Amino acid sequence: MPRPGSKPEGLSRPYLTGLAVALIFGVAIYFRLYDLGSRNLWTDEAWVALAAMQPTAKEALAAGQSTPPFYLLTVWAMVQLWGHSEMVLRSLSWLFGVGTLCLIWRFSRVLVEIPAALMALAAVAFSPIMVYYSKELKQYSGDAFFAVGVLWLTERLQARGGRQGWLALALAGVVGLGFSQPLVFTLPVAGAVLWVTLPQAQRSRLACLGGVWLLAAAGYYLLFIRGGIDSELVAYWTQDFPDLSGLLPFFRWLGPALYRYFWYFLGEWGVIWGPLLLAAGMMVMVRRDRVRVLLYLVGPLLLAFGAACLHRYPFMAHYGGNRLMLFSAPVLYLLVAAGGWGVLAMLWRRRQRWLALALTALLLVALNLRAGIKENLSSLNNREEIQPLVALLEANLHPQDLIYVYYFAVAPFKYYYHGPNSGICWGRSCVEQGLDPAGQARTPPQRLWLIASHIPDLVFLRQFAAKLLGPDWREAACFTREGAALLRFDRQPQPEAAKTPTAPPAPP
Repeated sequence: MPRPGSKPEGLSRPYLTGLAVALIFGVAIYFRLYDLGSRNLWTDEAWVALAAMQPTAKEALAAGQSTPPFYLLTVWAMVQLWGHSEMVLRSLSWLFGVGTLCLIWRFSRVLVEIPAALMALAAVAFSPIMVYYSKELKQYSGDAFFAVGVLWLTERLQARGGRQGWLALALAGVVGLGFSQPLVFTLPVAGAVLWVTLPQAQRSRLACLGGVWLLAAAGYYLLFIRGGIDSELVAYWTQDFPDLSGLLPFFRWLGPALYRYFWYFLGEWGVIWGPLLLAAGMMVMVRRDRVRVLLYLVGPLLLAFGAACLHRYPFMAHYGGNRLMLFSAPVLYLLVAAGGWGVLAMLWRRRQRWLALALTALLLVALNLRAGIKENLSSLNNREEIQPLVALLEANLHPQDLIYVYYFAVAPFKYYYHGPNSGICWGRSCVEQGLDPAGQARTPPQRLWLIASHIPDLVFLRQFAAKLLGPDWREAACFTREGAALLRFDRQPQPEAAKTPTAPPAPP
């Protein structure tokens, strides 16, 4: 029987491994291409799109909405060359997503045996979270790409005893910081691992490497980040910063935060089997004398936690805020895969094959592959099909109509709307009340269109409209698409004021 960690006979043949890798890559690329350009831009994507459509790079950076500068400038350059279609805008995220597949395979092959590496590759390739962010106009797929890239270059430099690879690692850190702000959590961990594992003679080079990274991080902060900090965004994440008022409040915060982390990256049942396989993977790495892999996961998360304590970075936040932890996902999947393969190999070695097969089947059932495939092909995450409603509005708009654009629909509406700009009222918040449709110097309109996206449901929108417009308006039409709605309101006729009888005028 094969020993744990040895190559099973069926996977020791190179052509079978190559076939498995090619199949995983083929399906993964198909998932990432499908629906890439047909899904409408949602609120956050439209912010980046409008910034990338500015005429100059300087104007693009000014409108960047906290987007990393190199990511925004690259998208801006692509727009200048090939236009601003959804396919073009999302192509950089797609490239980072596919690049992450290549890097996690190389990284895994350095640390674990072939079956575990294939499981790690499959986890990254088919994870609905990883697939989705490879198709979104945001920088999060770049967070995973540069994090695993730096760690792979760290492993390569460590394996060569520090004789070769310094320049590649230095450039990865300097360039990566311009694409991914969370890379600042990974670079110190990479430096610490090299400090411990490389010969002392290489520490002068390592000090120079750290100095280069530190100067780059300071430059990015002074030039781009400091002036682009959004106070409203910081206030939005306040609820997700650690509660340090006492020991019990802290654990009340930490428990749900960890729950959201495993649920987000491993699925609904991942909160149960995920920590178990993660612990098993950590034990496998300890036994293989590769404790540094634990540091690759825990170290950046601890640094992100420290930043959250200082109210500088959300940590495992609500409302999909775990996307800000995407830089840790590749290493998480690697350790879980190592743990899963370690458990199965142990059962197989002990001739408990029926139990190994049962655990495999149970895990596949918990993963809900059918729902995962459906989500990977056509994700419902942040799906807001506002473009058909904008086209419907343009086709039915009268010259005297007023348009009210709900706050979170402003950016998508500006991207898709091509009609006249007069008669548009831009929402300023999602709790705005008391709109005066007549304005100061125009005839009161008889029809008003309210278009919205990124809303909880239609009930919420109707309650919002009632507070915004008051009792003088009656809903006359309602059109909905996934995650978006268009309502038309008609002004109700005002009853004539009752005439009060008056006495005849007094004689002069």
